[in-house]
Amino acid sequence: MPTFTLRRAVASVAVATCATLAVPAAAANAQTPLSAPVAGTHCTVGQVERATAKVAPKFWSFLQEHPKAKDHFEAALAATPAERMAMRQKWMAKRAEWKKEHPGMVGMWHHKHMHMHINKAEVHQKISEIKAICATS
Repeated sequence: MPTFTLRRAVASVAVATCATLAVPAAAANAQTPLSAPVAGTHCTVGQVERATAKVAPKFWSFLQEHPKAKDHFEAALAATPAERMAMRQKWMAKRAEWKKEHPGMVGMWHHKHMHMHINKAEVHQKISEIKAICATS
């Protein structure tokens, strides 16, 4: 069984965040406490948020402007691997449904902050930085 990493959490968050404006999710309805632990780390949700604000200010700005996206972010950070997988599967089903209804279209939505062209290496670097400083944030 794969172990949970902050990298997987943030990847899950990216998927959940992309779906936020188009698809409401049950996970976003519950308020995640900032003191909730992030599985596989020594950090809390609040510490990861503060580190994210320092390391990825554009992403943090997007979360601040979109409360549902922030709720998804917090829920994904506090989720177990099984819960994250269920969130991803639910989103993938909604995405497949949307694609059937909108043939030929590429994305479900567009937002000026999230329409950034960054590569996986950059994302992994930022996640590593967040993980390195989250316990001190």
